[in-house]
Amino acid sequence: MALAGLLLGSALASSARAQSSDAAKPELEDALAVVDSLRRAGAFPAAQERLQSLREQHPERVPVLWRLVYTYADLGQSTDEENVRAQYYNNALNVAKAGLAADSTSARAHLAMAVAQGRAALDAGTRERIERSRAVKRHADRALAIDSTLDGAYHTRGRWHREVEDIGFVQRAIVKTVYGGLPESSIDQAVRDFRRALELRDRIFHHLELGKTYLQMDRPDAARRELRAVLDMPAEEPFDPRYKDEARRLLDDLD
Repeated sequence: MALAGLLLGSALASSARAQSSDAAKPELEDALAVVDSLRRAGAFPAAQERLQSLREQHPERVPVLWRLVYTYADLGQSTDEENVRAQYYNNALNVAKAGLAADSTSARAHLAMAVAQGRAALDAGTRERIERSRAVKRHADRALAIDSTLDGAYHTRGRWHREVEDIGFVQRAIVKTVYGGLPESSIDQAVRDFRRALELRDRIFHHLELGKTYLQMDRPDAARRELRAVLDMPAEEPFDPRYKDEARRLLDDLD
């Protein structure tokens, strides 16, 4: 089922440089700036260690918690060990729950939950996967309702629309009959969401996923444009080389 791949890699869908709307004390802001630098450098274990320490000092600070969610997700994406990866994703989900408990009005907390639910869905059975898929959509929508400037929320929602649209007719009917169905999806909405994400921030990850969406729509020329943009842009984030390799493979398949 396409939902098995839901949101793979989307932990970086929110900028490490982005600041939470929550006010923080100067010393906490300085500490988070160090964490952001570590994450940009791909030093995820060091970032995790610092964030865990900050969480002990500031257990209900959403800027600490959403960064810890993404760091666990990054660590999971970085390992090939299935059990280790599943544990990181479970940790991300638990921290995301703590973030929403601390402040259910935080767009960052809702986006972190959408990402964590998507990661938790990767190793889940069908029923749980469907339930988590609903949660991804719900929390991404809520994040955007609170803050319409989050490029990562548009990216996450665009990925959701594309993945759900990729489910075959028969599978979709089974999901509706047995599991109560999923929210309405639209491949055109996926395009709009990825384009909006790019308007907010021009990133390799956004171009790659928009290119893959055009491939799903059988629009090869548009797909080539986005995939070539991935190759033309400098690698600035830890997983960018991986995304460039994927774009190169997809272009080779097209040509």
